[in-house]
Amino acid sequence: MTAAVVGVNNAMSAVGINSGLHAGYVHALQKKIPYKEVPLLNRNATEELKTAIACFDTLKFPVIEDLPKLGDAPLSEIKKALRFANDDSPNE
Repeated sequence: MTAAVVGVNNAMSAVGINSGLHAGYVHALQKKIPYKEVPLLNRNATEELKTAIACFDTLKFPVIEDLPKLGDAPLSEIKKALRFANDDSPNE
């Protein structure tokens, strides 16, 4: 799950950086450099963001699905379930 969140965060950063580069390019038009040739431009940023969001959207959050079952459970069981939910394993 952590990898999916990191993927979305990184892709959003790339899109933000591209937006900043574009704004800088607009101010540097006198040099007549095509936008696609701006140094450090990540041409795949938007697609990477879409892929990261799609990965995040497919995540399952079992603890949320189990919350109705935990409604009458002792606090110790609820805490145990929440601790387990915070345990990110490489398989998630």
